Amino acid sequence: MAWTSILGIALLLWVAYDLYAGSVWLHREFYRAQEPTAYWLLILLWTAVAVSCFYWQV
Repeated sequence: MAWTSILGIALLLWVAYDLYAGSVWLHREFYRAQEPTAYWLLILLWTAVAVSCFYWQV
């Protein structure tokens, strides 16, 4: 298993935790209850980064 796949799995687990916790990080913490649009956009961003790890094999 390539290290990028391991990174992708770790990032997907992190996204799953962020969905459970209701907050996500970029340069600061965004809360689902306070900033729902930014929260969901960042969840999509981190999910895209995680999935891209499976396509970027070194």
